[in-house]
Amino acid sequence: MTTWEDIRSFRYSTMDPPPNWPSGVRPISQEGLGLLGIDPTTNKLFWDGNEIVLRDRIRLSCWQRFLATIAACGMFGTFLVQASQAGWWMHLWQRIATAMGWS
Repeated sequence: MTTWEDIRSFRYSTMDPPPNWPSGVRPISQEGLGLLGIDPTTNKLFWDGNEIVLRDRIRLSCWQRFLATIAACGMFGTFLVQASQAGWWMHLWQRIATAMGWS
Protein backbone atom coordinates (compact mmCIF):
# COMPACT_ATOMS: atom_id res chain seq x y z
CA MET A 1 0.00 0.00 0.00
CA THR A 2 1.34 3.40 -0.98
CA THR A 3 1.48 6.07 1.70
CA TRP A 4 1.68 9.83 1.39
CA GLU A 5 5.28 9.70 2.58
CA ASP A 6 6.11 7.36 -0.33
CA ILE A 7 4.50 9.78 -2.78
CA ARG A 8 6.33 12.75 -1.23
CA SER A 9 9.67 10.96 -1.58
CA PHE A 10 9.16 10.69 -5.37
CA ARG A 11 7.42 14.04 -5.99
CA TYR A 12 10.20 15.43 -8.20
CA SER A 13 11.23 14.02 -11.55
CA THR A 14 14.77 12.72 -11.98
CA MET A 15 15.05 14.66 -15.25
CA ASP A 16 17.00 17.90 -15.33
CA PRO A 17 14.80 20.97 -15.79
CA PRO A 18 15.02 22.95 -19.03
CA PRO A 19 17.85 25.50 -19.00
CA ASN A 20 15.46 28.46 -19.30
CA TRP A 21 13.68 27.63 -15.99
CA PRO A 22 14.62 29.62 -12.89
CA SER A 23 17.19 27.99 -10.65
CA GLY A 24 15.71 25.80 -7.94
CA VAL A 25 12.59 24.89 -9.97
CA ARG A 26 12.28 21.15 -10.56
CA PRO A 27 9.87 19.15 -12.72
CA ILE A 28 7.10 17.15 -11.03
CA SER A 29 7.09 13.36 -11.43
CA GLN A 30 4.02 11.28 -12.25
CA GLU A 31 3.84 10.28 -8.60
CA GLY A 32 4.05 13.93 -7.58
CA LEU A 33 0.87 14.72 -9.48
CA GLY A 34 -0.98 12.83 -6.75
CA LEU A 35 -0.09 15.71 -4.41
CA LEU A 36 -2.27 18.12 -6.42
CA GLY A 37 -5.69 18.80 -4.96
CA ILE A 38 -8.68 21.09 -5.36
CA ASP A 39 -10.99 22.42 -2.66
CA PRO A 40 -14.45 21.85 -4.23
CA THR A 41 -16.08 24.63 -2.19
CA THR A 42 -13.68 27.37 -3.33
CA ASN A 43 -12.08 25.78 -6.44
CA LYS A 44 -8.64 26.68 -5.08
CA LEU A 45 -5.67 24.60 -6.19
CA PHE A 46 -3.32 22.98 -3.65
CA TRP A 47 -0.04 21.08 -3.91
CA ASP A 48 0.93 18.92 -0.94
CA GLY A 49 -1.56 20.82 1.23
CA ASN A 50 -0.21 24.28 0.34
CA GLU A 51 -2.39 26.66 -1.65
CA ILE A 52 -1.09 27.60 -5.08
CA VAL A 53 -1.63 31.35 -5.30
CA LEU A 54 -2.39 32.65 -8.76
CA ARG A 55 -1.98 36.26 -9.81
CA ASP A 56 -4.94 38.51 -10.46
CA ARG A 57 -6.18 39.13 -13.95
CA ILE A 58 -5.03 42.14 -15.91
CA ARG A 59 -7.24 45.13 -15.25
CA LEU A 60 -7.46 47.76 -17.97
CA SER A 61 -8.17 51.40 -17.24
CA CYS A 62 -11.06 53.15 -18.97
CA TRP A 63 -8.69 54.71 -21.49
CA GLN A 64 -7.12 51.34 -22.31
CA ARG A 65 -10.55 49.69 -22.69
CA PHE A 66 -11.59 52.51 -25.04
CA LEU A 67 -8.49 52.03 -27.20
CA ALA A 68 -8.95 48.24 -27.21
CA THR A 69 -12.58 48.69 -28.34
CA ILE A 70 -11.52 51.03 -31.15
CA ALA A 71 -8.82 48.55 -32.23
CA ALA A 72 -11.27 45.63 -32.19
CA CYS A 73 -13.83 47.57 -34.24
CA GLY A 74 -11.11 48.53 -36.70
CA MET A 75 -10.01 44.93 -37.07
CA PHE A 76 -13.60 43.79 -37.63
CA GLY A 77 -14.07 46.53 -40.23
CA THR A 78 -10.89 45.40 -41.99
CA PHE A 79 -12.24 41.85 -41.99
CA LEU A 80 -15.50 43.01 -43.60
CA VAL A 81 -13.66 44.97 -46.31
CA GLN A 82 -11.32 42.08 -47.08
CA ALA A 83 -14.19 39.59 -47.09
CA SER A 84 -16.22 41.71 -49.49
CA GLN A 85 -13.25 42.05 -51.81
CA ALA A 86 -12.74 38.30 -51.75
CA GLY A 87 -16.22 37.81 -53.19
CA TRP A 88 -17.39 35.14 -50.78
CA TRP A 89 -19.08 37.63 -48.47
CA MET A 90 -22.06 38.13 -50.77
CA HIS A 91 -22.38 34.38 -51.27
CA LEU A 92 -22.36 33.87 -47.50
CA TRP A 93 -24.88 36.67 -46.95
CA GLN A 94 -27.21 35.18 -49.58
CA ARG A 95 -27.06 31.77 -47.85
CA ILE A 96 -27.82 33.35 -44.47
CA ALA A 97 -30.70 35.39 -45.88
CA THR A 98 -32.14 32.31 -47.59
CA ALA A 99 -31.84 30.23 -44.44
CA MET A 100 -33.54 32.94 -42.37
CA GLY A 101 -36.30 33.40 -44.95
CA TRP A 102 -35.38 37.01 -45.70
CA SER A 103 -35.24 36.61 -49.46
